[in-house]
Amino acid sequence: MKLNNIVFMGTPDFAVPTLLKLIESRYKPVLCITQPDRPKGRNRRLTPTPIKITAKKERIPLLEPENINSRKVIAKIKEIEPDIIINVAYGEFLCKELLAIPKLCCINLHPSLLPKYRGPAPINYALFNGEKETGNTIFRITKKMDAGPIIFQHKIKIDEEDHFTQLQEKLAKFGAEDVFKALTAIEKNGLIEHKQDHSKASYSSKITKEKTFLDWKKSAAEIRDHVRGLAMKPGAVARFRDKTIKILRVSILPERSKEKPGKIVQIKKNLGIVVTTEDRNILLRKVQSAGKKIMDSYAFNLGARIEPGEKFDNGG
Repeated sequence: MKLNNIVFMGTPDFAVPTLLKLIESRYKPVLCITQPDRPKGRNRRLTPTPIKITAKKERIPLLEPENINSRKVIAKIKEIEPDIIINVAYGEFLCKELLAIPKLCCINLHPSLLPKYRGPAPINYALFNGEKETGNTIFRITKKMDAGPIIFQHKIKIDEEDHFTQLQEKLAKFGAEDVFKALTAIEKNGLIEHKQDHSKASYSSKITKEKTFLDWKKSAAEIRDHVRGLAMKPGAVARFRDKTIKILRVSILPERSKEKPGKIVQIKKNLGIVVTTEDRNILLRKVQSAGKKIMDSYAFNLGARIEPGEKFDNGG
């Protein structure tokens, strides 16, 4: 089956590499669909999505519906008679009628090894849980979230120093190639898919403000992985001197301390701030105080004049 009429749906930066890959290939979309401009930043200015910016630059027809499942939008997509619809982090539930429009199906790129980490935050949770590998899954969209049959899957190793932003960029880059390979395979061999093992499914819930708070009573490994799972954005949060500070990079140290968790026990020259946890100490490497730039924790210490014995509290 030749895939000529392709509709692409996406919103954030994560979706841009896939759109660009499709544009430069024989799978250039005939229509892009993205979320409307939303208020962003301190000034709450209406800001276009990364997919909108890309589509306009490449002169691809664009829809920005408030409701993707409205009669008007469904009618517009039906007019195009798409062979396939590709969804990469569009950010809205697709109704049964919309899913039935393309001649073949609607497919989705999800950055986890499904059925692991269904839901909106799979990359964060893979890091929270100290996973050694993750990957991308391309599956046919069905009514149940992220539960459709798998068409293509690609595993990648998670490096020790990977944090959320780095891993997201890796998966976005690989995802572009993965979608291209999946489309090529579909054209050559038809739609070959296999069911997910629903008994092995796990879920990644939305990252709320409460989820960003650090708990110093946890182990050093758990704290490190929590920091990795939120860096560089939105960042793991703690309180210091009654102000909010983001902890963005840490390392686990070999020594242990008998002090209570969250206590600053040492300032290592040119390295950073040493803090206690439930077991081993950790070295804070990168931090960001409210309204300031990201900096090495030792540089932060020089400005703040921190004394051993001071304490970090949980965020909030």
